[in-house]
Amino acid sequence: MLVAAFLAGCGSSSKTKVNNVVAHVTVSPTSLSLVAGQVSSLSATAVNSSNGTVTATITFNSSNTSLATISPTGQVCGGVWDSLFIVCNGNDASGNPVSGSATITATAGGVTSGPVSLSVHPSVTSVSVDPPPAGCNSIGQTHQFVAHAFHNGTEITSQIGTITWAVSDGTVVGVDPNGLGTARVPGLAGVIASVGETTSPAVFFKTCMPVQITLHVAGDTTSPTETATLNVADTKTLLVDGVDENGTFFTSSPITLFSNNATSVTVSGDVITAQSPGGAGIQAACAPPTCGNGLNTPVYSNVFSVTVNGFSPTTTTVYAASVFPVPTGTIMPLIPIDISKTPPVVGAAIPLPGVPNSMVFDRTGVRAFLGTTAGLAALDPVANTVTVVAANALGKVLAVSPDGNKVIVSNAANDPSTGTPIEPNVSNQRVFVFDRSANTLTTFVAAGAVAAAYDDDGFHAYIVANGNVYVFSPLQTFLTTTVSGASIDATPLASGPFVYIANSGALKAIATCNNTLQGTLPPINSSTVQLVGSVKNANQIVAVEATGVDVETVTVTPLTPPLVLTSANCPPNVSYSNLFVNFGVGAFTANQLLVAPDGIHMAVLPNINKILTVLNGNNAGVAQLPAGATQAVSGSMTPDGNAI
Repeated sequence: MLVAAFLAGCGSSSKTKVNNVVAHVTVSPTSLSLVAGQVSSLSATAVNSSNGTVTATITFNSSNTSLATISPTGQVCGGVWDSLFIVCNGNDASGNPVSGSATITATAGGVTSGPVSLSVHPSVTSVSVDPPPAGCNSIGQTHQFVAHAFHNGTEITSQIGTITWAVSDGTVVGVDPNGLGTARVPGLAGVIASVGETTSPAVFFKTCMPVQITLHVAGDTTSPTETATLNVADTKTLLVDGVDENGTFFTSSPITLFSNNATSVTVSGDVITAQSPGGAGIQAACAPPTCGNGLNTPVYSNVFSVTVNGFSPTTTTVYAASVFPVPTGTIMPLIPIDISKTPPVVGAAIPLPGVPNSMVFDRTGVRAFLGTTAGLAALDPVANTVTVVAANALGKVLAVSPDGNKVIVSNAANDPSTGTPIEPNVSNQRVFVFDRSANTLTTFVAAGAVAAAYDDDGFHAYIVANGNVYVFSPLQTFLTTTVSGASIDATPLASGPFVYIANSGALKAIATCNNTLQGTLPPINSSTVQLVGSVKNANQIVAVEATGVDVETVTVTPLTPPLVLTSANCPPNVSYSNLFVNFGVGAFTANQLLVAPDGIHMAVLPNINKILTVLNGNNAGVAQLPAGATQAVSGSMTPDGNAI
């Protein structure tokens, strides 16, 4: 009570005093460029010392009232308003359009704003931008763009004031309000300048592409360490070094790291983690959408080889199904088999919506996709349920993208129960691409497609057919590369720059940077290549022939900068060394080729009652099937390669 009385005696009041004193006046925009006779708006605000808006009368002033006048509401005339602020006269006393510059200010409560720069000029009929010098800019380098404005062929750049800049891809180059461009991430982008609604044609700015990318262990002090042997749960930090087209050194920033076998090794940023015994290759790539936009010529590093010690977990389930219809009134079963038990234990049958012709798991084992007579179906191995996800995709599953989101299906592939195409009419043969994340199905008219392989970053998928290789990419149009003869199988090289095609007995290579067939062919023992596969943690290709396998060691040598990287010269140099392994069982036809991720074990399932194996890339082995088994038609290998 004493305190309250004291305050009252000091003349305190419960009412808050309103601060209506103008401390600052702001105006937007801060610059204007008008054609003579054109009208634009200014917005002015008065604020107090606390930055609160103050209600006050605002008046506008022009430094040159013969060039620009302003209505009480902030409407700026490039010329002189009539007395009612309805007609803006953009001509002088001689009838010529006014031109020049002025400043505009706003005043409230005795406080004046900062100046707004104004240019009044003839109409801009065209705008152009000087192209950058030939070549490219390394990351961080700058280039000053220069624009020109014209009125019916006469340059009026000095009269127009502000030029607005824009780019087609701000990840490649940034351009500030003054036209200064800064190279950001490798790629090609268009730069345009605008004056009002008149826009220049684009000029193209190139941020230099990598020519060499080296992936190695961070902290190695002498030569790059490009291999690692880990135990499960071990981690290791990697580092990317690169040299661009100008010969300029760079590190990391635009490059993405990924694993080609996430079952064994995963990547997060620049750290790899061993998940399960086996092998994996780690790649560093400059590929869209994070690098190389506008050029679409992916550049890959060496393959960083990882081996994970140990044996695959014993809690392993495999799934088996028949490609032949079941009797009417019974379910079409998919059978889970627990192979960790001795003998293996058969689980409850999972009903299928139709007769299956194929089953392909994604790379992490989270989901399998089945081609069936009811359409494309997906298996959830946790819930043990199968659901149709694309009823119109009637065909065989050829490949699943590395991220598990896209599935390639073809109705030209053979039905394994008949040995003839699912869709025999060539004109009706299609390739379907199902996007699981978007739940969309895209259909391509593409005859004869029988096999497919994604490159390990998912930028391209190569779909092989009779006389053609179809190239699918989410970021490019559907392409066709003509390859003479029938192609029957495809696989990518672990380091990424080539995909290999088993084609009419030959082994052919396509460069992934430009999708062109290479002139240098890998050497093979004969001309009867049937299937092709690859090792995950080494640049090795395995080709099945009539009596054995070719184990191709591929040596990739990066290009040497400085050079201008184009789609014509982007493939790196490559050489081959072939070792033929003869099984000694005579001629056979292969049903399937299995290659362990670390390349230690390989196996062929032939049309005879044996399994043919290769150890360490050079030692042949033959395993006899049990009595009564005529051949192994389909199989799979554990991630460590120790069991089939």
